[in-house]
This record gives sequence, structure tokens and C-alpha cells, in this order.
Amino acid sequence: MDVRDRTPGPVDPSVLTLQDTHRSVDVWNLTGDVAKPLQCRHYRTPWVVHDRCLEYVTYAGFGGVHRLGFREIDRHLVTTLVERWRQETHSFHLPVGEATVTLWDVAILTRLPVQGTAVTGSFLVDPVGLVVRVLGVQPGPNDVRGSALRTIWLRDTFQGLPADADDATVQRYARAYLFFLISGVVFGNKSGSHLQLIYLQLLDHDWEHIRGYSWGSASLAVLYRQLCRASRSGALEIGGPLFVLQVYYVYYHKRIMQ
Repeated sequence: MDVRDRTPGPVDPSVLTLQDTHRSVDVWNLTGDVAKPLQCRHYRTPWVVHDRCLEYVTYAGFGGVHRLGFREIDRHLVTTLVERWRQETHSFHLPVGEATVTLWDVAILTRLPVQGTAVTGSFLVDPVGLVVRVLGVQPGPNDVRGSALRTIWLRDTFQGLPADADDATVQRYARAYLFFLISGVVFGNKSGSHLQLIYLQLLDHDWEHIRGYSWGSASLAVLYRQLCRASRSGALEIGGPLFVLQVYYVYYHKRIMQ
């Protein structure tokens, strides 16, 4: 066997130019914490959602995320895929060839809308006021840290829908749960204790407007970004919509076996 065939990087570095800072170098040289799987920042315990609230969540396009988003994540599987991910091509380099999660995969597997308004926001001037306006409840002074809201406060406040709740209350509770799905599951970052309020401003609209966002496109962009970060040398954790990556692998593997 040629010596070049036993190195972790490409024979021709003209395309894959970031090999020197790729995670595979650490794996090959047994440096850093590569013996441990990546820490997957992922919520595993959903709260109980009333059917009346779930109707609005489903209408907004997040029914699939509600069903799939809280499944156990296989850290070893995710780590193995990350080691095959290349920032230069945004694809997995596998023994059978290149593969990647496409927008079509996201649409089919999650049912998130992939057409519509781009998911963008603006700088938050009054985070507490935004919470009061969208959710109708004012958090305590220790529940908001900068532009982030404490997850426990959101759960404790909106966990159970009152039996005599009117439709306005149902919608507030539905927005609270949808905010948790968006900020904690789909766009989840490395913090498990706080949710970024920049995503709550996207829910400060009527349901037709909320439904009109291209949530699937945004979730795919976040997944690519998280994969790129985690594939760098020295990375220890990964966030984002990891359930999409896991479901995609099962779906893709099934297609290969057929």
C-alpha cells in the first residue's frame, strides 16, 4: 500500500484545503479528546403539550419537530459523521462517495416548510418587554440574562394549560412551546439552560405569518454551521437540529441497502 493511502487527508489538497485543522488529524494522531464522542447539546425531555396548543404548533409547520425532536441522540453516530464532514464541500466523504443533507431531505423528513420568508431578526432592545408582549407574562429579574430566557422558567410557567383556558390563552401557551422548539431544539446552541430571545420576535405575528417562514431552510443552514464547527480540530461539542442528522442517516442508509 502506498504511504499516501494511509494518511487521514486527501491525496490532492487543492479542493480540501482545510485538512490541517480538521478533526480527522486529531483522530489520526490520537491527540486531544478524540477518544470521547462529541457532547451533543440536545433536549431529551419534552413537556406535555395540550392538544389545543398542538393544533397551532402543527399549523405553523412544527408537527414533525414535535414528534421527532426529542428522540435520544446517538453521540457515537453523530461523532462518526462529523469526522467525515468537510467544510469545503458541505458534504460527508464516505467510502461509497459523497453525501449530504439536502433541503429536500429536510422537507421530507421533518415536514418543516422550505419555502417562504427568510428567517431573520433584529437586535433586541427590550427583551423583557418582548416576553410580556408575546407570552403575556413578565419573567423575574433572574429569568432573563442579556437576550436569553431561562428554560426552566418557560417550562414552569407554560407546562400545563388551564382547563378553562380561552383561545387567547391557548395561543400564548402554543407560542411558548413553539419558542422552545425553535430556540432549544431546531436552533439549539451550546447553552442548555437558556433560550435565545431573538427567536421569540419571530413569533410576534399572527399564525399565518409564522407559518410563512422558511423554517426548513434555516434549520439546514444551522445544521451545516454546527457540523462545520464540530469538524474542526479541538471541538468538543455540537448543537443544532441533531435529530435531523440522525433521521437522515437512517433514511440514507436504508436507501443504500436497497
